[in-house]
Amino acid sequence: MGFTIGAWLHNAPDISFDANGKQAIVKHLCFGPLETQIWYKLIDGQYCREIHFIEGLQAGERYTDFIDKSEMLEVIDSEIALCKKHNETNLAALLQVEREKINLS
Repeated sequence: MGFTIGAWLHNAPDISFDANGKQAIVKHLCFGPLETQIWYKLIDGQYCREIHFIEGLQAGERYTDFIDKSEMLEVIDSEIALCKKHNETNLAALLQVEREKINLS
């Protein structure tokens, strides 16, 4: 489940934490050059944004920044608005569930 705007694929959030203790909430994948931008929460309650350049001049570089709860909620709100604009109601609903979990934490 996801939708594309330009070169960017906007994908659904992960359901649970992975083996590294991360749960991706907002996921963007660019197809030219290949790059990912992922906003996730850690199992310990922290939030991060990760940018990974897979192709191009910066190939292999990965940047991770810790962000606060309010910034994470802003990113989710923006993604929900984008989903609604592009009639991706199922994806908007999944993101809303994650937003509520974060808001209650």
